Amino acid sequence: MFAKGGGLMQAGALLRAAREADGIGLREISRRTHYSASYLSLIESGKRAAPANVVAAYEVALGSDLEKLIALSKTPAAVDNDTLSDVSTMLAATRRIEDATGPLAVLLAVQGMAGMAETFAARARTAKAESASAVASEINQYRGWLEFATGAETAARRSLTKAVTLAKRSHDTDRLVHGLSFTAYVNAEQGRYAEAATLSDAALSVKKVHPLIGAFERFQRARLHAVTGERPDAERCLVLADKAAESAEDIELPDAGYWYTPGFFGLQRARVLRTLGHEERAMDEVRAAVAALPTGHRAAEWARKWRRAASGDTDVPH
Repeated sequence: MFAKGGGLMQAGALLRAAREADGIGLREISRRTHYSASYLSLIESGKRAAPANVVAAYEVALGSDLEKLIALSKTPAAVDNDTLSDVSTMLAATRRIEDATGPLAVLLAVQGMAGMAETFAARARTAKAESASAVASEINQYRGWLEFATGAETAARRSLTKAVTLAKRSHDTDRLVHGLSFTAYVNAEQGRYAEAATLSDAALSVKKVHPLIGAFERFQRARLHAVTGERPDAERCLVLADKAAESAEDIELPDAGYWYTPGFFGLQRARVLRTLGHEERAMDEVRAAVAALPTGHRAAEWARKWRRAASGDTDVPH
């Protein structure tokens, strides 16, 4: 019934994304739909087509209008605010699942979600094109992060480039800075410090950005100065980052940045201090920052290296 391949989100990938966004395992959806787990796994992975009766069973089990999303992925001119909101909600839930399970567990679902969102952005009516591009940008930025975290560095750079391009189309400054910032981070982790610095400067030059997103970028710029031996600039940027984070402490978190908490910024501060050679201060900062993280963040997969550092098992990450 449903086409496979191309830039559209395969029906199976959408079923998997919806299931994972609800925090439901394959065995549980098998129990609820009365189809075998092995059969549903073949459908979700795209190895078998998704019949209408299986889609309908998922809809009943999850309480989601999946038929509508699948249909819109083929005729996205009809995309409306409710549809984009549904996709954003699915993405937000998937992020939290990744916190608990790690990036590999959700990567396939997010790749499928990105394909659907890109189709929406490319074909939506003018009135919704910018909103659709913003959603597609956020998903590609997240996809790039997951791909990088799982070792697919070339794919990550491609996804992040898409994220920046889509953000420019959307005229959404938060999405643009997020795309530039994550691309800078990936370059820095690969030792491309000059490119990372250029991207970070570009992010910092964007006006009217959520203060917490801007605060993180100042911490990242301070770290890049420190890594390249520009000590005075690193110390100056660190002071500015601390001031930005403190002044934004009571501001509501951005939609695509629920991790920008005081504890998270403490971890970024510790990285800069360690790179500058302040080993003891950095360790003290990590212990305090890990303790300050919200419970769900502290237990997340991405926080593992920080938990180990706080316990003394490893050094503070550079």
